[in-house]
Amino acid sequence: MRDAIMRRNSLFLSGILICAAVSAARADEASKAAKVEEFFKVSHTEQTLTQGMAMMLNQAKSGLVQKMLDVTPTPEQTKANDELQDKVAAILTGALSWGKLKPAYAKLYASAYTEEELDGIVAFYKSPAGQAMISNSPSIMTKANEIVQRQLASAMPEIRKLLKDFEAPKK
Repeated sequence: MRDAIMRRNSLFLSGILICAAVSAARADEASKAAKVEEFFKVSHTEQTLTQGMAMMLNQAKSGLVQKMLDVTPTPEQTKANDELQDKVAAILTGALSWGKLKPAYAKLYASAYTEEELDGIVAFYKSPAGQAMISNSPSIMTKANEIVQRQLASAMPEIRKLLKDFEAPKK
């Protein structure tokens, strides 16, 4: 009888400990999720993502690839290309919206960083240096993109020759 009471008490105590551990894990997850959310706010993640998407779409619309490959489309081709790009842009804007990406980003950041690391990251972005990084990032991204474009342009003669040589045997 005494063994039965001890087993029952042991099971009861084990159950309480398991419930406490699950509650603590949920509290830790909620705390971490709140810190990830704060990081998104202070780092302007949504705004940065939106700006990057706009830059990518603008590059596609600018006909950069055609210019670099020295291709001049006809007005009809340009119109058809513009219509296609508008449709693709609408699809991409919907598929890559912050509302759709945020849950996956939240899981990604929560799995990549500890709570302590998130505290440090958030503190950095709240600091004057972090705020400077946020405010300068769009300009830096634009300038970095210009550097890449110049480098690509310098490589284009060689790429054009390669494409010409590639097409030559097929004619």
